[in-house]
Amino acid sequence: MNTDEATTRLLVEHLDAERFGHPGYLRWFYRDNPRGEALDENEDDEHGNRIGHYAVIPTIYRTPAGTTPFIFSSNVATSPTVRRGGLFRAMAERMYERARATGAPGMVGVGNDNSTIVVVERFGWKSLGPLPVRVCVPIPWRGRAVESRPVDAALLASPWFAEIAADLDWVPVARWAQSWTPEFLRWRLSRPDGGYVIHVTPEAVAVSVIAHARFRVRCAVLLKVFPRPGATLPLSPAPMIAAACGHHRAPLCVYAGFNAHVPVRGVPSPRRLQPSPLNLVFKSLDETRAPTATFQLDTFEFLDMDAY
Repeated sequence: MNTDEATTRLLVEHLDAERFGHPGYLRWFYRDNPRGEALDENEDDEHGNRIGHYAVIPTIYRTPAGTTPFIFSSNVATSPTVRRGGLFRAMAERMYERARATGAPGMVGVGNDNSTIVVVERFGWKSLGPLPVRVCVPIPWRGRAVESRPVDAALLASPWFAEIAADLDWVPVARWAQSWTPEFLRWRLSRPDGGYVIHVTPEAVAVSVIAHARFRVRCAVLLKVFPRPGATLPLSPAPMIAAACGHHRAPLCVYAGFNAHVPVRGVPSPRRLQPSPLNLVFKSLDETRAPTATFQLDTFEFLDMDAY
């Protein structure tokens, strides 16, 4: 069994996420990222079974001062038989040193309530609060038509995609946000079985999926909205919400996160009704460049993480 197969088995057994079972998912997420391969730490027992895994993904963030390497903290899994044996602490300490060596001043991640308590109280992370989730009802749109196209390899290689993905970072930032380029978006949308749809108007590019069985009713999920150059800011998400619901034939749209230039004001979803309530967390690797006390994100949406 190679290392990805061993890791996949551990993730499928101990994390509640169907994506890990796809044969191409881990290779795509860990090896194909144009910003660098994943950093991972692993522990195996005396029989060669994987009992611990921690992986982070290199990326790039930007501030008003420019861009910098950054880290997205992703998959953590340990076998229930070793959770009290200090295994994760040892992996985490090695990982923090490796992440710091990339030049990244910090790490951002998401976690459920239990994992958030652990990383904040024991590992020096800062909680940035619950990831807001809103449910939106589509409003009939009488403006310019929205063009919607399902994502496949041909579309990602097309001149059309190159045109709509140009200048994704043109909007200003006041604090921190992930930097997006055509190459990075192309990789992000090439996830196996992603099921993504791109929605385009002269003012915005958005990405959506269908939620399948995650919610009690069929819902479109708005993953990301990019204002296009020349758009009037702040931008209304209404046409993208209507387009996502129309394309996926869903009566409701779910949006998680926040966008400094595209405020989404749907009905807040009670955490008890969310399939997996998530919190944003941050760990500084360099207090001079990314101070824990003042770190804040301008924009963070579903496409900035790995839930879809």
